[in-house]
Amino acid sequence: MASQDIRVALVHLGCARNLIDSEKILGRLGADGFALTGVVEDADVAVLNTCSFIGDARDESEGAIRDLLAQKESGSLRGVVVAGCLPQKFRPEIEERFPEVDAFLGLSDYSNVARVVESVLKGRKVREGDGGRPMMGASGEDSVRLLQTPRSYAYFRPSHGCDHECAFCIIPDIRGRQRSKAIDAVLEEANQLAESGVKELVLVAEDSTGYGSDFGAGGPRLPDLVETLAQVGGLEWIRVMYAYPNAFPWRLTEVMNQSPKVIPYLDIPTQHFSTAVLKKMKRGGTHESIRKILERLRAEVQGITLRTTVLVGHPGEGEKEFEELMAFLNEFRFERLGAFAFSPEAGTPAGDDMNRCSTEEAHERLAAVMELQSEIHASHQEARIGTNFDVLIDHREGPFAVGRSHADAPEVDGLVRVRDTQGELQVGDILQVRATEADGYDLLAETVEPSNPVVLSSTH
Repeated sequence: MASQDIRVALVHLGCARNLIDSEKILGRLGADGFALTGVVEDADVAVLNTCSFIGDARDESEGAIRDLLAQKESGSLRGVVVAGCLPQKFRPEIEERFPEVDAFLGLSDYSNVARVVESVLKGRKVREGDGGRPMMGASGEDSVRLLQTPRSYAYFRPSHGCDHECAFCIIPDIRGRQRSKAIDAVLEEANQLAESGVKELVLVAEDSTGYGSDFGAGGPRLPDLVETLAQVGGLEWIRVMYAYPNAFPWRLTEVMNQSPKVIPYLDIPTQHFSTAVLKKMKRGGTHESIRKILERLRAEVQGITLRTTVLVGHPGEGEKEFEELMAFLNEFRFERLGAFAFSPEAGTPAGDDMNRCSTEEAHERLAAVMELQSEIHASHQEARIGTNFDVLIDHREGPFAVGRSHADAPEVDGLVRVRDTQGELQVGDILQVRATEADGYDLLAETVEPSNPVVLSSTH
């Protein structure tokens, strides 16, 4: 059977960094001539890209494996390939649990994935080795991608791995130590994405602010990287996600202020605001040090949107520490926030620490955080009604062109729905709109005629 007659479906799970890996798998398969389908039932082989960040993610991944194996048992699939974080970290366990899987692939550049699919279709079990070369970070191994995002934006990974040793996290065990891509490789990838029509690059890494720390003294760091990306023709927005708060590279605020392409948005996961809990987490900061960083960011970048993530129920978080967290959230009023409940990970310091609340109480605390943030978010959105701002269009829904403002990262933040009954607005368009109504986490807006004066919102 020729490769073009073999239909492969990819099932993606996990974060934006994992999505880049899924796009690489699809790119490799497409380049080798396989027919790609988004419907598993129409495929000969299914490739599952898994996540194993926390227990719930592993449960979801294993549930997806069972679903695909059931389809293989019924005869609708000829082969099942399981890739990504789950086999990278837990290969012996899942090989034993799911012997019917035809191939397990850890993290790599997936340059051999086509060969693996061919082996599976010949009835061979693939147990040794991975899908290609290890992710080294120095080369442009992310350049062979079949984007699964709208052409308006693409995720961009400047580095792999993380040098931090947070007590609750297994990511360094999965993805290794910090490995930054060379600037020339970064520039090549960015130019390719811009030439394909991408308008926004969303920087995602395990630790974006750690970029270049492995280059040694005098090497480029995150501000240099962002400056370089802002010079790429065709790109209009550069957004930084996953910025570790300690040892923040402050020249980045200068770059934000000097380049209109570097939007005033920063995702800076703090995880908590109790010094005692931060110490338990091995985060390396204190309540006061994080407060100063956040206040300085608001002072140095006018109208910046700050997004953070907090973890509740971690060992050492009693009622007092949780109330300290809630008080700071209510005081500081982050424009955007995500939260999750502690999941004990075997082999981590926090996973073996029984000085923690029950799972039920952790989820009650999570609900309280999200209820508070819902009120805060609503007040931020109400303040934007009547103001003008730019929107990048991602897709269409009936009479609306749907996009995002500077304040909204893809998938995790809100949307802006722009009424466009004539269908004139297209994916990738950037236009000025006026917010007319808040709709939950989203906004409704209307286009602003070019002759109208620009009203700059104090909140982007």
